[in-house]
Amino acid sequence: MSKLTQNDIEWLIDMVQRGELTADQANVEKVRMARVQVVSKLSSQVRKALNAAVKTGYLAHKKKEERKPEVYYHPDFEHMANEERNKHELEIISALAGIVARPYENILGGN
Repeated sequence: MSKLTQNDIEWLIDMVQRGELTADQANVEKVRMARVQVVSKLSSQVRKALNAAVKTGYLAHKKKEERKPEVYYHPDFEHMANEERNKHELEIISALAGIVARPYENILGGN
């Protein structure tokens, strides 16, 4: 996932403080600037702003599916959204495999 730079964050904060962007617009712009935002929890106000941007086509959205997380993303970067979701799923599978494998290693004499 693309991380925002400190400069990007400061620009968004400055735009909100100057009244050129609302907090909702800043949240939408943050997702567009980062290209992909993996979501676990959102306030209802932020979710409403992002969903409104999805309805207009300014953002895109993929719902949570099994182990793949929910993501909001810039419509031109669906491939990055898919990569992030797949990466997250592999991390979960790897973590689960580590938990399941440890008792068997101890029984077989492994460390």
